[in-house]
Amino acid sequence: MMPPRFHPLRRQSGLTLVGLIIYAFVAFFVAILLMKVVPLYLTDQKISSIFNQLKNFHGDAQAIRSTIDKQLDINEIDNMTSKDFKITPFGNGLRVTYNYDGRADIVGNLSVVASFEHQVDVSP
Repeated sequence: MMPPRFHPLRRQSGLTLVGLIIYAFVAFFVAILLMKVVPLYLTDQKISSIFNQLKNFHGDAQAIRSTIDKQLDINEIDNMTSKDFKITPFGNGLRVTYNYDGRADIVGNLSVVASFEHQVDVSP
């Protein structure tokens, strides 16, 4: 009698070629998705840092726009300007808001859209 580990009818275990292809496809799709979506959130973090700096800022609308333009240039955010930020009177100061949708094209006509909202009140 043969030892159990060398038995010819023992069930084999492992990954088939079809299983490997399916896992590779899923891993590839997830990697593409991450490479396209992560930059949206990195840009949002840069914009959040601009709004955090504006919390302690004092000035009029023109000074706020100048500061925003400088920070956008420092953070290398090229697809927006201070004109995209909405500055409105609020109480004794100004309210700065920025709402935008970040879009990442995945494949073909498949896109991911992420909506971001930022708001801060600036005293004069």
